[in-house]
Amino acid sequence: MSLKDVVSNAMIIGLSGALLWHFSNIWRYGQYLIGEPNIVIRSLETAGLLIILIFGIVKYVIDIRRTKRERERVRDKNK
Repeated sequence: MSLKDVVSNAMIIGLSGALLWHFSNIWRYGQYLIGEPNIVIRSLETAGLLIILIFGIVKYVIDIRRTKRERERVRDKNK
């Protein structure tokens, strides 16, 4: 397993934990309001989440292409 795989798995687990925390607060309190008065910090947090989203999409596409190539190789090998 490469470092990229480890990082992507850690990001998925971390984001899942964060979202579960937010949704559990919604269940407990009926709402969850997030406020960050500092625009610089808010901008950096938003940019970080967008980078993680883009990284996840790119990894997903690469994995799909890799799986498709492997299936084609196995199919061609079995002919």
